[in-house]
Amino acid sequence: MYIKTLLSALAISAGTLAQAGTITGYTDLTSFATDFSSAVTEDFGPSSAFPISTGVLNSATSLATSSGGPINPGDIVDGVTFSTPVGTGNFFNIDGGGGFNGGFLDSLGTSDPRDLTVTFDVAQTAFGFVTNTLMSAFDITINFVSGPSVTQSLTATSGGLEFFGFASSATDITSVVIDGTGSGAFNFALDDFTFTNQPVAPVPLPASLPLLLAGFGAIALTRRRQKS
Repeated sequence: MYIKTLLSALAISAGTLAQAGTITGYTDLTSFATDFSSAVTEDFGPSSAFPISTGVLNSATSLATSSGGPINPGDIVDGVTFSTPVGTGNFFNIDGGGGFNGGFLDSLGTSDPRDLTVTFDVAQTAFGFVTNTLMSAFDITINFVSGPSVTQSLTATSGGLEFFGFASSATDITSVVIDGTGSGAFNFALDDFTFTNQPVAPVPLPASLPLLLAGFGAIALTRRRQKS
């Protein structure tokens, strides 16, 4: 048995969810992986490489960094672009440590506020990531193919890693904006960014329901014959 909660349990009000159909929130990576077995995960490699001076990180990135190794084409998975406005210093980094496994994506310091935009090459059904108190409180905005965006404030309260996942009932998520509110040490800090355009699996009918429906059909047919 795994944990799966509606986004309302993550403090997202039902009124903000209407345009995207049913949106489900996940607080457990294992349950997310169970529902979306074809999901792709970007783990940002085993070690640090910073700063990302262009403000753009994707599968085409070819960049020498002043600390750590270079970022080569193919180091980041296909299908997604991570970006933030260009700044100075360590404004956009793959860092190591901080309670994360291997490298994690971050913007150091909150005196220069900035957000992270995650843009998908094609619309996705679901996405998620892990974070911790290095980012702590953050606002997340989910953009769709059509209709208004959904924006909500969430908080990582544990020193360990916490998973935040989001799934739409349609394959309509085009981009995500993650904006740390300054309560942590980083504007944003996250790892294991996972995404998929795998359709949501239909809820299976109870084993007795098809027989029950067949019975209703037989009754209706009998009544029609009796009337004739």
